[in-house]
Amino acid sequence: MIMAKNGVDMIPQKQLTPKRMLGCGFLALLATFIYCEFLMYFAILFQCHLPEPNLPNSINAMIISDPHLIGPVRGHWYDRLRREWQMKRSFHAANILFKPDVVFILGDLFDEGDLVEDPEFYDYVSRFHDIFSVPKTTRIINVAGNHDVGFHYRMYSYFLDRFADKFNHTGVELVSIKDVHFIIINSMAMENDGCEFCSKAMKELDTVSRKLKCLKIPEKCGLDPLKVPKYSLPIVMQHFPTFRESDQKCIEGDSPEFEVYRENWEVLSKKSTAILGNKLNPRLVFGGHSHHFCRLTNTINVEEYTVASFSWRNKNNPSFLLAKFNADKHSISLCNMPKESTQRFIYTIMFLSLFILFICYGFKMRTNRFLKYRKIHSDDLKFK
Repeated sequence: MIMAKNGVDMIPQKQLTPKRMLGCGFLALLATFIYCEFLMYFAILFQCHLPEPNLPNSINAMIISDPHLIGPVRGHWYDRLRREWQMKRSFHAANILFKPDVVFILGDLFDEGDLVEDPEFYDYVSRFHDIFSVPKTTRIINVAGNHDVGFHYRMYSYFLDRFADKFNHTGVELVSIKDVHFIIINSMAMENDGCEFCSKAMKELDTVSRKLKCLKIPEKCGLDPLKVPKYSLPIVMQHFPTFRESDQKCIEGDSPEFEVYRENWEVLSKKSTAILGNKLNPRLVFGGHSHHFCRLTNTINVEEYTVASFSWRNKNNPSFLLAKFNADKHSISLCNMPKESTQRFIYTIMFLSLFILFICYGFKMRTNRFLKYRKIHSDDLKFK
């Protein structure tokens, strides 16, 4: 105890020792790391506006696109670590917060799916299931993209069969859930040039069109209306957007520039877009591929959404869509994910703050030692 001048005992204050200073710095870094690598995803996604809740007998869907898992040819280990960790934490947080019944991934699951041999492809598949793991109650539907099976000019049976073996969907298929009909389309097979893949896709498209007509009027096809799903206008899920000249046509969008889109490269051709409209008469179209969000009314007068890339590798501000569908109505909302620049800013501010704090602390310690030395030296002179 230290006795004050007024006779009251004073408790000595603990000094901020270098060891205690390092401990405080470590705790600050740990708290920053936990927030940036875990909690930030919940904090940002919690702010997303949910679709209209009052849709009876509806499906909760999450729609993402272009995760581009990094491969061995064009990738780097640190790039892979950062981007895939970001996607895993985002997807995990979204599943906990929004509990989707079905997840659609609209192609380009992999960055080098059309380049790697089988061992690397199976490693891709294993990493994909680790990142995009869902509970048993959630269905996940994957659409083929050009980075998964190749563009039309280099889409071989080998790539298609390999992708189909692990993810099922490589052609044109009808998937019905609670009387909501989704048409899964391989965009690269919609070239309409008479090739083997395009001819098969057209036949499958005709088959799906006939199925929809039978659902609309079951009696004409000899079906019992009570034993088949209720007809509703279908929803197209594909990798390429339908034809548009550029993102200038978007009602909402986040593309930083308006590049001119080429038919069968960035978007479907005018002809293929018209065929989809005539054969399917969809109420909604969803695509990806451009890496940027866009909402518009397309050339077949249908509401269309282009889903942004899910990965920081392609976009500083990735996003995905939340949706509710029932047989008659739908509600769509955009959900923005954490920005990579925000995370970097937080880390930069933390390291700079600690650096300045340690510099100031070191200066203070040095000044105190100097003053202590000068006082002792001054007392010695007085004593002499």
